[in-house]
Amino acid sequence: MQNKKITQKILNEFSAISAGEEPGEDVLEKIKNNLNNSNNLNKEKSVIMKKTTIRRSFGTVAAAVIMLMIITTTAFAAWYLLNPSEVAEELGNSKLSAAFAGENAININAAQTAGDYKFTLMSIVSGNDISDSRFYRDGEIAKGSTYAVLAIQKADGSPMLFEELAAGDYGFRVGPLVKGYAPWQVFFARGGSATIVDGVLYYLIDSADISVFADKGVYLHVSTGFPGSGVIIFNEETGELSPNPDFDGINILFDLPLDVSLADPVRAQQYLDDLSYGE
Repeated sequence: MQNKKITQKILNEFSAISAGEEPGEDVLEKIKNNLNNSNNLNKEKSVIMKKTTIRRSFGTVAAAVIMLMIITTTAFAAWYLLNPSEVAEELGNSKLSAAFAGENAININAAQTAGDYKFTLMSIVSGNDISDSRFYRDGEIAKGSTYAVLAIQKADGSPMLFEELAAGDYGFRVGPLVKGYAPWQVFFARGGSATIVDGVLYYLIDSADISVFADKGVYLHVSTGFPGSGVIIFNEETGELSPNPDFDGINILFDLPLDVSLADPVRAQQYLDDLSYGE
């Protein structure tokens, strides 16, 4: 709570700067003191000033901003992201938080911008019993799961809002796709959860274990359309999947860097048989 009060004080002092006014020495001294007393602001306090605000005010108070950036760089981290372990903890999943911090997690941190949004695929982790939540199939706990963390930001730097999330404005559909199979043939996504922290929307995607198809190649698909409705083009000759350029909406693929040694053709075939697409 104390850090939140300090952060608000800093924001209040910056209101003059962001409005383009020249701050006096007393204002700069207040900000400096607040920063020094903030005990190295934690993750929730790092987003103090939007990058757009820095740009807007730079012409009038360049010296002041530079001085404050020297005092504490993290205080101006406008694009700071929680790490995947923190996201899982934020969503109340301690076991998964530990999994994302473990050696089996694959940290990717690949970003793509589409439409008005920036998407960052942060990390994926696969394994058995790595989550506090359970997924049941035919009355039994399903074996093997993959979890991924996707961060979504507005490209213009404005915050993602809970009100917009609740209203369904962020209608993104996220899930893995396997090379060599049409989108409607192999589908992994089982759901997931989401939260917004410091204006960033985090998706925690829950799916069946995609590592069994590591030798085939796996994508993470992010779209505002359904993958089986012409959004993805499937080349039957090469097995390649690609976004349909004629689709009017968000439609991107992240190539997942899976360790080929994780492939399990037996389990993969069993998965296909369960879906009634096996040969």
